[in-house]
Amino acid sequence: MNVDNVLLKRLQILYVEDDEHVRQELTLLLSKFFKKVYTAVDGKEGLSVYEEKKENIDVIISDINMPNMTGIDMVKAIRQKNDTIPVIFATAYSDNEFLSESIKLKIYDYIIKPIDVRALLTSVSELSKILYHQNLMEEQNRELERYKEAVDQYNIVIKTDTQMKITYVNSLFCAITGFDKEELLGKDFRELRHSDTDIHMYNGMYADVLDNKSWSGKIKQVTKEGEGYVVDSSMITMHNDAGDIIGSIAIQRNITQEVNQKREVQMALMKDKGDIFIKGKAGSAEQEKKITALNDNIRDLEKAMRNLNVEKDKYIYMVQKAKVENKKLKAEVAHYRKDSDTVEDKTSVTLKTNRENHQLRQQVAQLNAKEDELKTEIEKQVTQTKVTYEIQIDDLEKELQEYKDKLDAIEDGHVLAQKVEYWKVKAKTEQERVEQLEKKIMQIGDKTILQKLFGNK
Repeated sequence: MNVDNVLLKRLQILYVEDDEHVRQELTLLLSKFFKKVYTAVDGKEGLSVYEEKKENIDVIISDINMPNMTGIDMVKAIRQKNDTIPVIFATAYSDNEFLSESIKLKIYDYIIKPIDVRALLTSVSELSKILYHQNLMEEQNRELERYKEAVDQYNIVIKTDTQMKITYVNSLFCAITGFDKEELLGKDFRELRHSDTDIHMYNGMYADVLDNKSWSGKIKQVTKEGEGYVVDSSMITMHNDAGDIIGSIAIQRNITQEVNQKREVQMALMKDKGDIFIKGKAGSAEQEKKITALNDNIRDLEKAMRNLNVEKDKYIYMVQKAKVENKKLKAEVAHYRKDSDTVEDKTSVTLKTNRENHQLRQQVAQLNAKEDELKTEIEKQVTQTKVTYEIQIDDLEKELQEYKDKLDAIEDGHVLAQKVEYWKVKAKTEQERVEQLEKKIMQIGDKTILQKLFGNK
């Protein structure tokens, strides 16, 4: 006995049997295999139980010959409200009249009494597989419908026939373009083309679609008012049950705002680049001028320092000269000492010599003091000025480097390029998500489902 217990446990059944002993015994047995077993003693009660629990009941197992209402009459009444619920008859009849009536009522199977439980479970197990797959298909259809709603909500959808005549447009397309659906039905897809878009792009699009290939690209289309808008478009072919091409579906995403923002960023980048270049160039010239002036001042100070060194050498020379004269005077004094005959003459010469020596020593001391004072003052002034100018030069060079760095950063455009790349990647990710949804629709659904979702266009 090939029975799938897992699938059987998903089912709830209605069992209708007038024989109490058979009903109780079989109900007890069936309860071990099914999720829930509802029972009724005749067709009238079976119809009442079904109407009350119809949302839960998956299969009906019923006897035919019963008091008050037969199984066939019960199923006839049920078929007026539900023509798909599976029914299995348990009967002792096998004549042509019964078989003909069963066919009319779309009976799934019948079991000859006395009921062979194994045969019944096998039949219901096969039925459970069918019901399980039907449930999967319904769930897939609901999921596909949700995908379709998501696609229609955020994307333009256009369908064409094999001649690329428009057969369908969704509400979002009408909201963006201002066209009514009726205005475009039967129109050539190329009539949506903006004059900025090359006609050869549409020729390539048609060729790919009719060759059973997908096409994708960015195109500019026109609204009812003649204004342009840019879409990221993907187009795939549609087929009938025989596999023949019956048209195409175009899924488009309006990227006009993104394109305009990118253009504005580029224009702002160019403007900022020009402004910073001009300011940087002007600032660079001004800073270079200041640096040149400071360097000139430093050179002037260095020249003054050299002049001071010359003066110092001059004073040193005068001191040396005074020392030589002093030495010469001392020699003359010695000579006078030898040649003088009187003390007065010697005293007079000595006093004169001492006085002159004292004056020379004072003069030398004054010159040395003045030299040291001038040297200290000039060196202090030069040092302070040089340090101040060097700090200013460093600051100006840093400021100049900042201008150059800003200019280089603008010329590279890395940061802005990364922002543009981010929006580009984000736009591409959104497009890939739409394409994946569309591919999943095409992969999951068969031709019947696609026609049900999108219409037989």
